[in-house]
Amino acid sequence: MLSSSTWRPFPRYMAEPEPVEEIQEVTPYEHDLILRYAIVGIFVILATASLALTKVIAMPVMAGVIFGLVLGPLVDWLVRYGVPQHAASALVVLLFIGLLLGAVAILAVPVAGWSDQAPAMMTALQTKLAGVFAFMDDFKRGIASMTGKGAELSVSQGNPLFDIALTSSTAAGGMLIFVATVYFWLATRRHLKARILRLCLGRGARRSAGSFFEEIEARVARYFALVTVINLGMGLLTMTIAWLAGLPFPVFWGALGFLLNYLAFIGPVIVAVLLLAGALLDAPSILAALWPAAAYYVLHLVEGNAVTPVFVGNRLTISPFLVFIGFIFWLWLWGPIGAVLSTPIVIVAMVAQEEFARYRREKAEAEAAETREAKPA
Repeated sequence: MLSSSTWRPFPRYMAEPEPVEEIQEVTPYEHDLILRYAIVGIFVILATASLALTKVIAMPVMAGVIFGLVLGPLVDWLVRYGVPQHAASALVVLLFIGLLLGAVAILAVPVAGWSDQAPAMMTALQTKLAGVFAFMDDFKRGIASMTGKGAELSVSQGNPLFDIALTSSTAAGGMLIFVATVYFWLATRRHLKARILRLCLGRGARRSAGSFFEEIEARVARYFALVTVINLGMGLLTMTIAWLAGLPFPVFWGALGFLLNYLAFIGPVIVAVLLLAGALLDAPSILAALWPAAAYYVLHLVEGNAVTPVFVGNRLTISPFLVFIGFIFWLWLWGPIGAVLSTPIVIVAMVAQEEFARYRREKAEAEAAETREAKPA
């Protein structure tokens, strides 16, 4: 006999029991890890805010330490030949200041000449780029009509002489802090290193800290030496292009190409734009004025994609993404000087991470060896 339940069109509804979720508690290790990352994030935010607020002091001090790392091997070379540490540091700093003053003296006449030609340059730009300026004005009017907002002009109402005096005094104070930082770093870095090593508990920590200092000096000095040689070559090529184009003061253009090549990504673009503006003074057309800027930028592309990776990349392996992020961050935080210091700061951070990882690895291996020795046979 068939059961009566088989003749029902739908089976009887049976409530299914709800699954019981297993609640996994956070382990102490995961809890400590979360707290550790949270503390690191808070520290990074506070450090960034502190560097921004103390820019007037922090920037020249950081620049002085970086240049102290670069000039350290030269001081060590003088010390090996019997020169006292403080005297060697003073000689290196005086040599550095002498080179800066010599560069300023050489470039004073070209800079004064170009400042006299600035009105003529602006007139030539307005005349030969009238079509471009008209297009930009039409574009601005179109954007203003779509957004309903007119063009706004912000004019400073302050005293320009006071602004110039304030800026000059700030720059002079920053230069004094920079020079003093370079000297005191060079003169006392060995004592400072010894005192830091005394604070490290354990032979492994002292060995790791010592190799950290040595590796930082070696890498930063090597980086600046290689980049300076490459930038010197770019300066000579820029001077040659300016001479072939008939631009006045080719030495000025060479120095400009040398200095601005330290400013990654933005510096070569500035040089190319200035070459175009300088060539527009005497060129009959825009196309005739384009070739110096185009030639320079082609050389920069070759240098940036072939020369620098071969000579710098093989010795200092740095991720281009990290270089770009560091450049953007320090440019936003400290301006052009921060952009110049961005790559050395990235190198210091990479060396610190590598040495810390090596220290932790050696410590783990030592603990594992002690554990194996402690086990009974």
